Amino acid sequence: MKLHSLLTCTILGFIQANEVETTSAPADIFKPTSALVKCTVSEVHGLTPPDAKEVPVQYACTTDEDDITLFFDNDATALLGNGFVSGETRLALAPQAMSPDGMINVQQAMAPGAVAISNGVDDDRRRKLTTTGTKEVLVVRVVSAAYEPDQTEARMSNDVFYDDNNLRVRYDDCSNGALIFDPVTGTNVNNGVLTVTTTDDLNGMTWQNCGRIATNGASGIDRDYTMIVCPRVVNFGGAAAWGQKPGSISWYASQYASAPIVQMHELGHNLGHSHSGKDGVTYADPTCNMGNRGSWSDTGSNFCFNAAKTWANKWYEEYHVTVDPSSGSYDGTLVGINAVKEDNIAETGQDVVIKIDSSGEKDLYIIYNRETGANNEVPQNGDQVVIVEQGTGDSTSSWRTALSEGQVYTQGGWSGNGNLIVKVCSLETGTPGSARVLVYATGQETLSCNANTTPVPTAFPDTASPTGLPDTASPTAVPDTASPTAVPDTASPTGSPVTASPTSSPVSAPVNAPTRSPVNAPVNAPVNAPVNAPVNAPVNAPVSEPTQDDPCQDNPLDFLFRNKKEKNCKWIGKNSRRIDVRCRDPAAADNCPGTCNAPGCSSPVNAPANAPVGEPTQNDPCQDNPLDFLFRNKKERNCKWIGRNSDRIDVRCRDPAAADNCPDTCNAPGCSTPVNAPANAPVSQPTQNDPCQDNPLDFLFRNKRERNCKWIGRNSDRIDVRCRDPAAADNCPDTCNTPGCSAPVRNAPVNAPVNAPVSEPSQDDPCQDSTLDFMFRDKRERNCDWIGRNSDRIDIRCRDPAAADNCPVTCSICA
Repeated sequence: MKLHSLLTCTILGFIQANEVETTSAPADIFKPTSALVKCTVSEVHGLTPPDAKEVPVQYACTTDEDDITLFFDNDATALLGNGFVSGETRLALAPQAMSPDGMINVQQAMAPGAVAISNGVDDDRRRKLTTTGTKEVLVVRVVSAAYEPDQTEARMSNDVFYDDNNLRVRYDDCSNGALIFDPVTGTNVNNGVLTVTTTDDLNGMTWQNCGRIATNGASGIDRDYTMIVCPRVVNFGGAAAWGQKPGSISWYASQYASAPIVQMHELGHNLGHSHSGKDGVTYADPTCNMGNRGSWSDTGSNFCFNAAKTWANKWYEEYHVTVDPSSGSYDGTLVGINAVKEDNIAETGQDVVIKIDSSGEKDLYIIYNRETGANNEVPQNGDQVVIVEQGTGDSTSSWRTALSEGQVYTQGGWSGNGNLIVKVCSLETGTPGSARVLVYATGQETLSCNANTTPVPTAFPDTASPTGLPDTASPTAVPDTASPTAVPDTASPTGSPVTASPTSSPVSAPVNAPTRSPVNAPVNAPVNAPVNAPVNAPVNAPVSEPTQDDPCQDNPLDFLFRNKKEKNCKWIGKNSRRIDVRCRDPAAADNCPGTCNAPGCSSPVNAPANAPVGEPTQNDPCQDNPLDFLFRNKKERNCKWIGRNSDRIDVRCRDPAAADNCPDTCNAPGCSTPVNAPANAPVSQPTQNDPCQDNPLDFLFRNKRERNCKWIGRNSDRIDVRCRDPAAADNCPDTCNTPGCSAPVRNAPVNAPVNAPVSEPSQDDPCQDSTLDFMFRDKRERNCDWIGRNSDRIDIRCRDPAAADNCPVTCSICA
């Protein structure tokens, strides 16, 4: 059943004045503003405590209008069909498909003409897995006169954001600071928590209806994620909590809402992860928070994610390696995530996650489950090499085995190349600790633990004699897998186990080097020789900026790398293979001109930030860069990808990196026939004769969501805030009341520049803090009170130009 055919045939027959009956409905029931309701369907996964009965998957549909979450009154599997993809499948619902209580009536929806289903979704509608950045979370408590959650507002805020172990702490720790969950600020919101009161009887109410009350009460509060906490008398269908996958909402029974494992698990669903199982039990993986092992107390357990989830999160992407045993092998060293966090990982020769590519539907992922730091309380398999299996996309992963030193995992019939062998030659549990691992297919080649290799130092061991023992005396056999045993390295088994490798384990390079992402070629040196540095250093030069006399001097202080982590130029240049990629970040390029070989600074080996690694020559400014670049400051893409979907070129080319690197694909002015819009400009720009005309097409709002001017102006109370975004101001001069465009009707200057105060400090008082919100790090609306709220963080926050410009007093810029 295709959406376009139904819309042009059947659907047209029922788009009339009919509406859902709402005369006797309570205020929290969804009332569509048009005859046709369009929404995107996502799975909603439940979590149960260990040894409790599993609960079936539910489905929800998030409307295009106002992001309202609609639920199905029965199992929707048959309605959605085999082509269903969570977060992508779209519905167009006729009024008769809606129940009077605001739910989607599955039986009525299956009637002819009641619903149109589309599984071919373009990038506009796809909810992407976003696992980095600073995200704002709103916790909503639902209360009535008779019932309320066990936790007060203050305790709930503490349990999610501020105590020793919670959602914020765990994700910050596991992601190495790449993903931060901050509390929302807003009217009636206390440290990230809002209480919504209802007159309805909560006793026996479904969690879906409790959630509806919460989201209606939170209407108008901007946030990235919503955590809904309902009293324990609410019916959760046998689950402790539920979470959209992917999505932005999670629901918690109050008795479980303070447990870090439950919080991490449900937000993990929001990020796009499915469960992590073992031996056919959906939640049983003891090494991953997408299972249900570990402490369910408020104190919780310190552990993170398995290899498949860690790979998908991309927090340690620089240390990912892919192996295809049908054409190559791996002989290398794995370290735990804490080696990266503590900066103890070697510059070369050490990895965090191995992905073994299969010709089938499922791949294998390997990690050294180092039991230390962020992972020091992992429930099982600590300090072992753990292998999990996961299919394509975001499917459920399955624990396969955990190996100690000398043990081997065998999987027969690997892609027609004999048996797959994963062998652990040695394990070290010192600082940082490491595991030498071999991966190969017997039909392709054979590797030996005794090969002559160069040892990798592991510093001093934490204990005199690391045990590294498996959890059981004899690991249980799993399907297609021989039980891990110590096997000889000889071609013909003799029964003798492999001799334990020495403490300083040798490592050899893979026979066919595994691919790493991305691998960029160095740039050719320019014709002109580099400029020499002055003999005498300038006096009173800024500590953190290169002086005018020496524009090639690296900044010796820390700076924010990719708007997330504090790094320095020494770190930028530590791994010669990664300099090109790291220097594409504007902060790295600005602070490290010497390390990044800025034009005129020493022999350029690396590319400047956000510029093509091989720049177009002056004679050909329209030449596309053939190498990868950072698209939207998040993903490495290339010009071939930018132009792959002709319907998406205009949107993609609005990103400055795409426009700079792909002038030909993006049809830059003077380059072939301009078909596409320049980056960050309206696709149809207002003409010079009418500079106040709104752009009728979508644009990237806050560099993450595609919006249009109609949406910018839909909520009169939010226009001022939305118009502070440069894309909104540029594309919607009429809606934003740009000076000279219609009569301003709002209090604050709508077209105030982003990253500047809405009412700027006067020239007579340049040290006055702005009283209004501004865009902090180009992502979040903050104010000077927030900048100064944590004395330990003021210095870091004030390095952001917007904070410094808007808060000169808080940032101590004014003496």
